Amino acid sequence: MARKAKSTKPAGATSKAPKKRLHSELENDDPNQQQTILPPEPCTPTKQTGGRSGAEVEYSAKKTRKRTSAPTTAPALRSPGLLSRSSHANTLSSRGLPPKAQKIIRENEADHQVENMLCANIPEILQQARPHDEARSELAVATSEYICTDLEWRISKGPNQRVLRLRKRAKGKQPDTATSTTNDDSKLAALLNSMGIAAANEPSAELEGKLAAEFSEFQPWVFLSASSGKQNERQSYPWIQHFHLYIAHLVRHYLGSVQYGENPATASPRLLLPYKRTDTKYKGSDDDTRADIGLVSRSVGANVAMVDGSAYYNEVFAVTEVKASSGPSRAASTADSGIDTSQLDGDTKQAFKQLFLYSRQVFAEQPDRRFMWGITICDNHIRACVLTSSGALASHEMDITTAKGRCDYIQLLVNWCLCDWHQLGFDPSVRYCEDERGNGYWEIDVPQMATGDAGMESAGSRYETQTYTITGARVAADHLFGRHTRCFVATPKQSTGNQGEVLIKDSWSYLGRHQIQERSGELGEIAFLTKINQMVDEHPEFAGTVPRLEDGGIVRLDVNGHLAIDSVETVLGDLCRHLPKHSSDYAYTHVRLAMTPVGTRLRELRSVAELVVVISDALQAHKAVLDHCQILHRDISENNIMFTRSGNNIHGMLIDFDNAVDANAARNRSGPVCTGTLPFMSVNNLRKAKVARTAVDDMESILYLLIWLGVWGITTEHRKQTRGGHRRVVNWSMDVETAIDSKQLTMSSKSNLDKLLNEFYTPPMSELDSTLQAEDDETIEDYEDLQIIVEEMREAIFDNPNVPGNAKGTTIRVDNTKAPAKTGRRANASVIKQARRPIATSKGNKPEPVDSFEERAKPDIAKKIHEDVVGLLKFYADRIRSTTAF
Repeated sequence: MARKAKSTKPAGATSKAPKKRLHSELENDDPNQQQTILPPEPCTPTKQTGGRSGAEVEYSAKKTRKRTSAPTTAPALRSPGLLSRSSHANTLSSRGLPPKAQKIIRENEADHQVENMLCANIPEILQQARPHDEARSELAVATSEYICTDLEWRISKGPNQRVLRLRKRAKGKQPDTATSTTNDDSKLAALLNSMGIAAANEPSAELEGKLAAEFSEFQPWVFLSASSGKQNERQSYPWIQHFHLYIAHLVRHYLGSVQYGENPATASPRLLLPYKRTDTKYKGSDDDTRADIGLVSRSVGANVAMVDGSAYYNEVFAVTEVKASSGPSRAASTADSGIDTSQLDGDTKQAFKQLFLYSRQVFAEQPDRRFMWGITICDNHIRACVLTSSGALASHEMDITTAKGRCDYIQLLVNWCLCDWHQLGFDPSVRYCEDERGNGYWEIDVPQMATGDAGMESAGSRYETQTYTITGARVAADHLFGRHTRCFVATPKQSTGNQGEVLIKDSWSYLGRHQIQERSGELGEIAFLTKINQMVDEHPEFAGTVPRLEDGGIVRLDVNGHLAIDSVETVLGDLCRHLPKHSSDYAYTHVRLAMTPVGTRLRELRSVAELVVVISDALQAHKAVLDHCQILHRDISENNIMFTRSGNNIHGMLIDFDNAVDANAARNRSGPVCTGTLPFMSVNNLRKAKVARTAVDDMESILYLLIWLGVWGITTEHRKQTRGGHRRVVNWSMDVETAIDSKQLTMSSKSNLDKLLNEFYTPPMSELDSTLQAEDDETIEDYEDLQIIVEEMREAIFDNPNVPGNAKGTTIRVDNTKAPAKTGRRANASVIKQARRPIATSKGNKPEPVDSFEERAKPDIAKKIHEDVVGLLKFYADRIRSTTAF
C-alpha cells in the first residue's frame, strides 16, 4: 500500500444547517441504537411531578404536519414528536447494511424477542390498567358493566330493537323491561350522582342511531365462528374500528362531564379512537413496515369518528396487529397462567413479532414513553400486551364471540379511558406545553442530587426536581427492550446562577446498580460520575474530558398520592415474576441525569486530524478514570465519545458510564458477561469467555471504532458517498458469531488487516476542477494516515512485545469459550478454524492450550497494552496539535 508524507490539514468538510424541526438533526445512524447486549448474570412529593396542564389536554396542535382533509375529531392529547426522524427506508443504516438486509436483521431480532422476551396467558395483565383511585375504579367497573349489558342486549335482540324501544317511549308506551338496561343505567347514574356529577340522560334517538349503525358494522365479528373458515385480514379491519367507535360513543355520553382534580390530562376520561387508514406506513418510521390499526387518545369531548389523515408514531397510543388465523388450535387459552411462547400457534407468534417491530418505532418517536400497550387480534381472539424495558407480558385470549371475552376487552378499554396517564405508559415528568403565543415546547423534570453516600439518594431523602426546557434532542430510544436511552439538550426553566445548557440523559438502568452496596460493584452511573468528578477536582487537567454531573437521580412518580420509584417493578408489581429469568434478575429502574458540557457527536468532525485528537483525549480520560477511580468503562462506541469546540481548540470527551463497573469487581467476576455495542465489542467480550474484562477490551473497541469510521467515512459528506456496496465491517454488526469470526480473522495478521484497510474511504476523483483534485488528494492522505495508526494499534494490542510469543494474535482456547450457536458456514470457515487452532509447542506435536486473550487479560500485561495504546494516540495527537489550526 503506497504511503505518502503525513498531512494533518483538516479536510474542511462542513455539516448542513439544521432543519426547522426540533429533532431534524437526529438520524438513525447510530450503532449504539442498533444492538446493545445486556449482561446475563452467572451469565408527599416536595414538587408536583404528575400530569399535564389543561392547555396540554386541549392542545390544538399547530403541527408541523398538515392533514389532508378536514379534521373529524377534537385536538389530540398527544403532541408532535420531539424525536421526529426523517425516513431512512432508502438509505444505508448505521450497520452498513442496505434497507433489505437491515429489515432481515430486525425481523430476526423480533423473532428472537418473541421466543425469549415474551410470557403469555397472564389474565392479571388486564388489571394493570385499572385506575388506582378507588372512585375511578368503581366508575370504570360500572361503565363497563353498562356497556357490556347494552352490547349483549343488542346481540340477543338485533340491531333495530333499541330504536323501536325509544320510539315506544316517545309515544308514552311502556318499554319491555325484561330486555332494557334501565337497571344498569340507574346503577351508573347513582354512582355518578354520589360523586357530585350530573348523570347523562338516556341516549337520544340520534345517538341510538349511531350506536345501531356501529353495531351493524362490527356485528359479523361477534358472530364469527370456526365454521366461518379463515377470514381475510383486511375484512376484519372495519369490524375492529367500529367496535372501538361503539365503545367511544358510550364513554363520551356517560363520562363526558367527569373530572378529578386540577389536571384533566390525567384525571378526565379520554377517548380511544382508531385511525381511518389501515395497513399503512406511519409517519416517523425509519423503515417500510406497515401497521394494521392504530388507536390514538383524544379528549372526552372530541367528536367520535375515525381519525382521518396520515398516521403518526409520535401520537399513537397503542398499535393493533391483526392476523387471519390459519387453524383452530387454541391450546394456550386454557393453559396455566404464564406460558412461554412455545405453546403459542404460529399466527399468534407472527402477530407478536409484528407488534414488536411497530413498538420500537413508538419508543423512538415519543420522548415520554415509559412502557407500551399493544394488541394482537387473530380472527376473534384478542390479546393485550405490556412491553417494558425488561420484557413483555401478554394476557389470555379474549374471544370476541363470547360474552366473557367481550366484557374482558370492554373493561380494558374503559380502564384505559379512566386510568392515570402514567398507567398508559406515559411519563408525567416529561410534558408538552405552549407559551402565550401558542408556540410549543417540552419540559422535563430532573431529580436533584441528594447528599448521601457516593451521590446516591438515601431512603429518607426528600424528592425535589428541577425543571428544564428542552431545546434539542440527540439520541432516540429506538430499541424495544433495554435501557431506552434518550438524550436531550436543555436549559433550566428558572435561572440558577451561571448554569447554561445541559445534556439530559434519560434511561432505564439495572435496579441493583443503584444500591450503595452491591455484590458486583455496579454502583450505577450516578455514583461513578460523582467519584469521577471528585477525581477531576483533584486533577483539573482532565476537566472537560468527562461529564460533570449537575443534577440526577432515580425518577419517582405520584401513584395515587404516594411517591414511588419508577421501575419495571412499579409498573408490573408481582407480575415481574413472569418476566424472562435473565430479565427479572435485572429489572430496570428509571434514571435521569443532567450533565455538562454538551458535546457534539463524532459525525460532526471535519477531518481525520480532528478524529485523532478527540480519540486521544477520550483515551487519556479512560486511563485517568481507571487509574484514579478504578472504574472500567466497558462500552466504547461511536455514541460514547463526543467532542467540544472552543475557538480554534477541539477536545474529546468520554461519556456514558452506565455499563461501567468497578475494575476490581470485573477482575474477580465469575461467569461470562457480555456488554457493549455489537460492532465495537472485543472478541473476548463477544465470545463470553471466562476471562476477566480489562482495559484491553476497551482498547480493542477503540481500534474497531477507528476502522469503522475509516471505512464508512468520518464526515457527514464522506458518509453520503459510502452508501451501497459490500464492506467487510458489515460482518461486525450482523450477529455475534459472524462478528467473532470476522474480527478474529482480520486481526490475526497484518496482511488480513490490509485487506480491510483497502476499503477505507476514498473520495470520487474530480477530473475537471484542479482545486477539487487537490482537496481529494489531501483527503486520501488523511485516510492513509489513519491506516498507519490502525496498523500500529493492532500491533500494540495483538502483537505486543510484552505478550509471550505463543500467545500473540487471535488464538483462543476452545474450552475457555461458551459454545457458539451453530450457524451457516462461509467460504472462509477453514481459515477461521485454523486461526482458532492452538499453537503447537516444541515438545512434539501436542498443542499447548494457550489463549492469547487470556494472556492479555493478565493485570501487568493489560496495563502495559493500555499504556501503549494511549501513548500511541497521544503521540500523534500532540503532533497534530502542534502543526494544525482547527
